[in-house]
Amino acid sequence: PQAPMSTPVGVTPTPVPTPIPPLTLRLLAPLDGAGVEIGAVGVLGKTRPDAVVAVNGVPVEVDATGTFRHDLILEDGANLIEVVASDLLGRFETAQAVVFIVSTAAGLPFSLLYPPDGLEVFEPQVEVMGVTRPDAVIGVNGIPLQTNSLGIFFATATLEEGPNLIEIVATDINSNVRFQTVVIFYSP
Repeated sequence: PQAPMSTPVGVTPTPVPTPIPPLTLRLLAPLDGAGVEIGAVGVLGKTRPDAVVAVNGVPVEVDATGTFRHDLILEDGANLIEVVASDLLGRFETAQAVVFIVSTAAGLPFSLLYPPDGLEVFEPQVEVMGVTRPDAVIGVNGIPLQTNSLGIFFATATLEEGPNLIEIVATDINSNVRFQTVVIFYSP
């Protein structure tokens, strides 16, 4: 029989390095080339929870799931949004999108930024984000939401396996109504 192997006295075993996963930065919203009907937009993305993220040079908090959000005021014309995620090893990834303000004939401006219609997700919840006027009342699947001072709203919708209908409704004091419905497919 063989004797068990041991480390000779005075020799430190070499530790096996643990590989560090890539950053995998994903800019979920806004989509590149998107037009919004109001001068503000919410930025939504995912990366590793330990990453450091900046949107147009402004540091942004990353939550325990790796999700980050940031609100931006837009100017007329093309608005470049640049997201940079970095880690302690000095690695970084960037994502960019250009967003435009588009005019609307509707009495109430409204833009759904996320999720896109037909999205397939593998988690039981999906982020819902859009923008309208700050004085509008928003409902997501009948649940009322508040907008922030820029008119950006955010919610989390719980999904059931298979197709899920998400209806977003915006109304104002003048009885203007805008809505959008998207179907999200949840595959556990």
